[in-house]
Amino acid sequence: MRLRVLRGERALAPPVEPLPGPPGPTPPWRRLLRFPELRDVRPALSRNPGLKMVSLLLAFFLWFSINVSERDAEGTLEIPLRVRSLASGLIVTNQPAKPVAVTVRGPRTILDGVDERRTRLSLDLSTATPGEMRIELNADMIRPELPRRLKVVRIEPARVKVRIERLARRRLPVRPELAGMPPLGYTAEASVSPGEVEASGPASKVEDLKEIKTEPVELHTAPDPLQRTVLLSWAGDFVSFAPDHVIVTVRFQPTMMSRRFEHVEVTVRNLRDGARAKLVPPRVDLTVQGPQHLLSSYRIPDGSVYVDAAGLDPGTHRVTPQVELPQALEVSRRDPEVQSLEITPPTPRGAR
Repeated sequence: MRLRVLRGERALAPPVEPLPGPPGPTPPWRRLLRFPELRDVRPALSRNPGLKMVSLLLAFFLWFSINVSERDAEGTLEIPLRVRSLASGLIVTNQPAKPVAVTVRGPRTILDGVDERRTRLSLDLSTATPGEMRIELNADMIRPELPRRLKVVRIEPARVKVRIERLARRRLPVRPELAGMPPLGYTAEASVSPGEVEASGPASKVEDLKEIKTEPVELHTAPDPLQRTVLLSWAGDFVSFAPDHVIVTVRFQPTMMSRRFEHVEVTVRNLRDGARAKLVPPRVDLTVQGPQHLLSSYRIPDGSVYVDAAGLDPGTHRVTPQVELPQALEVSRRDPEVQSLEITPPTPRGAR
């Protein structure tokens, strides 16, 4: 039998410590969690101060736009009313002139972007009949539609009253309207072209019209003809004309008048040499008519009223006085119409 050899166990060697060396790289997560020391902050703030101020302002504006501008706000839109799809042959006679105040809530940036000049409250009257209607206003009538994030809070007024009438058309004569005075001694005569126009509008007004006047045409002081293109005068709300203007021609005609000349002396013409004449009565009253601008200041010259004794023998004759006047004037009456003319023959020589 062999005996096991007893061997002593080898003594354990003491642990060897690593030699000190340069530290390894710092993990990224540790660098992020490390707080800067005061001595590192001061140099960092002193570098590029302008860039840091601009960055701070941009950050503030970004925060303001997100937290303030995007908050809901209320605004009031002034939206006019418009009628669409009105049945043929009808007309609205009391469409509200003032816009409707629509209060809207939503983000301020969206609210500020709404263009009031393009927005309308559209009334659908395709099924309307003559008479008065009360219409409730709502957000669905707004055209174009508001952005989805905007909500209509209230509408004032909440309803409108609309009056609908039958549309009438008639042809009516046109009467020219003159303003001012014509030249002294003249009368203005006006004509229009075309002489008739078509008037359309509410039946309650159009059917009461008898004629259409023009806008006043101002007369001038010279008697020369004039021509103007003028509009037709207002005939009521919602009444229109086709055409809406006419040509007015004004001509001036002399104003005729009569004037009495009293005790006008009558002379004798073409009396034989040496003969003598006697008129009974020696004067007449004359009524002359003609244009006012000539006759108003006219004076009968001496010798213009006469009797013609040519060919008359001595004796008594009934004669009618003659009057020499300008071509535009004429005698309408003589008083007396007939005079007595007594012609005496010449006295012979040597006779007493």
